[in-house]
Amino acid sequence: MKVEELINIIKSVSPEKAIDLSEGLELLKGTVEDLMDDINVQVNAAYSKRDFSELKHFTDLGEGVNAYEKKIEQLINFLEVESEEELEVTEKAPYELNYSDYLVDEKMEHSLYEDFTHKRPYGFRLGEQKIVEASTWQGILIKTIEVLMAIDEEKFREFEHDPTMNGRKRPYFSTKKSMMRKPKLINEKIYVETNINANSVRNLLVKLLKKYGYKTNDFKIYLRADYTDRHN
Repeated sequence: MKVEELINIIKSVSPEKAIDLSEGLELLKGTVEDLMDDINVQVNAAYSKRDFSELKHFTDLGEGVNAYEKKIEQLINFLEVESEEELEVTEKAPYELNYSDYLVDEKMEHSLYEDFTHKRPYGFRLGEQKIVEASTWQGILIKTIEVLMAIDEEKFREFEHDPTMNGRKRPYFSTKKSMMRKPKLINEKIYVETNINANSVRNLLVKLLKKYGYKTNDFKIYLRADYTDRHN
């Protein structure tokens, strides 16, 4: 069975899992892009030293990694679910349960490499800044954007025309809200799509941090509750 056929079956039988797979691959893609950046540094260093043996080694390594990078991108494209109804946000607080049973340590740090499905946030911290509280994943995204815009607003406004920072079917950043499902106007300058789930927020944060020159590990998430057991 070809990979396209397999993915089409997954999309028809379990579209929500197709979305989960796509989000996981998006995170992997970001890590591979970071690896390519590291290889590029090594290539430049080898060239500066005129060490052509080492230069060839890292060039070959980069070529091999790039081949897999393209395959990951291809899989992400195949996994795109046609119906955007599957992308409805599901991060609302669960009903008919004892909230206190699912509380977690709000001081424990979590990285953006984790799966945040069925988890509610408490806040985030960027670098050495103080913790910024936000009780929803959409709040995490919005408040992170506000922090980044305070650092460099012009850079952020460029994302509107950057295809790597927007979805294939709809924009995540735009000065026009007509193409968005749940736009939020930030600083009276640009709209941000907020109709995305926890892991989609996570993946978008990884991209934003990279654009601003931060490492993924510079950003820490703090959780308020974890409902994973309830859904198992």
